[in-house]
Amino acid sequence: MIWCEDHGALAYLQGRENLFVETEWPEAGDLVELEIEMQADLRHARFVSIVGGNKRSELPSLLRDMGEKPEPARPVLRVISNREGEAQERPLRLAAAR
Repeated sequence: MIWCEDHGALAYLQGRENLFVETEWPEAGDLVELEIEMQADLRHARFVSIVGGNKRSELPSLLRDMGEKPEPARPVLRVISNREGEAQERPLRLAAAR
């Protein structure tokens, strides 16, 4: 699968016959040039060639990490007023902090 710079659908590379040079199979992080052919709403990569000198081996992990969102911090509640002797019928006053 190839992530395209237009941020559209991924392009699928199937078999060495779709490579410009059949001995240069791209690896994760390689920058490639290609032509796109649409078949049944799928993008297929054709005439794929590796652009030299642009290896980005950290790219897959960067993209993977971008999708992970940290869980929002839950508010911390603490009692700010609880005078002894007050009737317990009144609710405690609480403050939330992040």
